[in-house]
Amino acid sequence: MLTLMTVIRKRPEVSTGDFRRFMETEYGPVYAALPQVREYVQFYVDDLARDGEDEPIDAIVRIAFDSAESMREALATPEYRKAHAMREAYMRETSRGIHSASLAREVRLV
Repeated sequence: MLTLMTVIRKRPEVSTGDFRRFMETEYGPVYAALPQVREYVQFYVDDLARDGEDEPIDAIVRIAFDSAESMREALATPEYRKAHAMREAYMRETSRGIHSASLAREVRLV
């Protein structure tokens, strides 16, 4: 299983409500419908403390595939390209706006 964790920051001119509505009703369903996707979960977060160095994080998405190959298949679909184009109006592009990393290990202590 290949699991990606993606940190997302919305564009500053987009309200939190509009961003979350977009994620839940437009963007997320495109990913969830891809046959290669095994899990797609959206987490919305509110910063509790800010030091002024980084922009606040608005969401974290966990998406899982059976393998790197199945992820590549999903990313080559017209549906993925549609979702990628849709996000330009809501999400910051660049590592400050969208940053994905593969999950190396999960440890559950409770």
